[in-house]
Amino acid sequence: MVSLNDFSSTLNPQECQRANNGLCALPMLEVVSGKAGVTDYYPEIHITCDAFNTSLGNTVDFDSRPTLLIPISEPPLKRIIRTFFENGIQEAICEARNDRTAMESPGIKSAADLAHRIVEALYNIKTKIIPGLREQGPSTIASFSETRDWINSNIRCIAWHPNCFKLAIAGSDDVVRIFNDTMTLPALKTSSQRWITSMAWRPFTASELAVGCNNGICLWTIDSTMHFNRQMVCGTVLKYPNHTPVTSIEWNPDGSLLASASINSTDILIWDVDKVASAPLKRVGLPCSLLKWSPDGTSLFSSTVGNVFRVWATEKKWVPDRWTIGSGSIQSAQWSPCNSFLLFVNSNEPILYQLQFVEEQLFTNVSSTKQALPIADLQKVNINGKELGGLPQSIAWDPNGCYLAIIFKDSPNVAIFSTTISKYNLSISPSCYLSGSSISDYPSYICFQSKNSKNTNSVLTIGWSNGRVQYFSFL
Repeated sequence: MVSLNDFSSTLNPQECQRANNGLCALPMLEVVSGKAGVTDYYPEIHITCDAFNTSLGNTVDFDSRPTLLIPISEPPLKRIIRTFFENGIQEAICEARNDRTAMESPGIKSAADLAHRIVEALYNIKTKIIPGLREQGPSTIASFSETRDWINSNIRCIAWHPNCFKLAIAGSDDVVRIFNDTMTLPALKTSSQRWITSMAWRPFTASELAVGCNNGICLWTIDSTMHFNRQMVCGTVLKYPNHTPVTSIEWNPDGSLLASASINSTDILIWDVDKVASAPLKRVGLPCSLLKWSPDGTSLFSSTVGNVFRVWATEKKWVPDRWTIGSGSIQSAQWSPCNSFLLFVNSNEPILYQLQFVEEQLFTNVSSTKQALPIADLQKVNINGKELGGLPQSIAWDPNGCYLAIIFKDSPNVAIFSTTISKYNLSISPSCYLSGSSISDYPSYICFQSKNSKNTNSVLTIGWSNGRVQYFSFL
C-alpha cells in the first residue's frame, strides 16, 4: 500500500509549465501564445456569486428583473393551487401559512397550520422508523456532497460534456454557466433550481443538461444561438414523491436512462426522460446519496447515508450486490475506464479502497467473499512545509486510466497518483501534488475532461474556493 510520504515534488501554476514531468497548468497568463495550444480555446473562468446568491436565503433573485408584464393580484386559494402544481405540497402549505395569506384569509391560514402539524407528525413517525430521513437541509446535503464546503463554495459542481468541448459550472447562486471553446453560452436560472448538487450532460446530444437540485431534476435544452441576456426556460422538472433533494444524477453511457438518488428516499429512480417516466429500484434501509454508472453501462454503484453500498447488475434484471464498510459512509467513488475496478473513499478513514470485478482464475469458489482492499494511505503529512492528506473529500480518475486526483476535507492541495491497469491488477504510485495560487485557496471540486476530438490528453479541471477554474494537462 502506497503512502503520501512518497510524494517528493509540488507544482504550482507558475512552475507547472517548466516542470520536467510533463505537467502543466492551463490557461496561464505567463504562457506565450502558441507555446501551449490548448490555452487558445480553454476559457478563463472566475466565478463570484456574492452579488447573486439566492441559494440559502438571500433576497436578491436573478429572475426578479424588470419586465414589460403587468403584475396581477391573485386570490389566496388560486395562489396556493398554483404553488402546489409548480413546487409541490410542502411549498403550497408554506404559501398558505405566510403573513400575506393570514391577512387575506385567516381561515385558510388556520387550516394550513393544522395541515402542517399533521405533516410534521407523520414525518416524525417516518424518521423514527428510518433515522436517516431526519434532516434535509443544506448542512445534510453538504455532508454527503463530493464538493468541499458545499454551502460556502462559489463553485458547487463542474460537468464536462462526454462527447464535445462544452463545460457547465454551477455556482452557489443557483446559476449554471455554460462555456465552450468559442463563446460563453446563456446562463441557466429558474426559481425551481435551488441548492444545486449535481449535473450531467446527456451523452450523444449536444445540448441536453440535467441538473439535480432541492426541488428535483431540471432538464435544460441549451440553444447555442440564443442571446446571452435572454431568459431561458427550463424544459422539464422531474419530480417524484419524497425524492427531494436530489443529491446525485447519472446518465447511462448511451443516454437512454437517467438515474437519480436522494438523501430523503431509499429508492433509486431510473428515468426514461423522453417519456417522463420513472421506475424505482426499491430496497429497505437507509436513503441513497451517491451514484456512479460504470463506463460500459452494465453496473450502477449506489451508496447510502450509512455504511451500506450496492453495485447493481443492469443486464441481470437489476440484481444488486450488497456491501458494507466498517464505519461512516462512502464519500466518493470512481470506476476504472475498463469497468474492472472501483475505487472509493469513506467519510471516516484516510484510506483509498479498491474493489475488483474481474476474476483472476477461470474456476473460482462461488462461496468465496470479495473484499475491498486498501491501496493507498492518505494520512496527513507535511511536505516542504505544506500539508497534504487527511480525510478525503473527492476522487477523480481520468478517462485514460493513467491519473487519479484526490482532494481532502482540510488540506489545500490536490494529490495526484499515477495508475496502471492490467487485466487482473491495478497499481498506483504517487506522482505529485498541486497547490493553489495563494495560501488561502483550496480546491472545492475536481473532475477530468472527457476525451474529445480536440484533446487526447488527460486534463484535470479544478474549481478553487475563490471561484477560479484551472486546467492541468498531463502531457
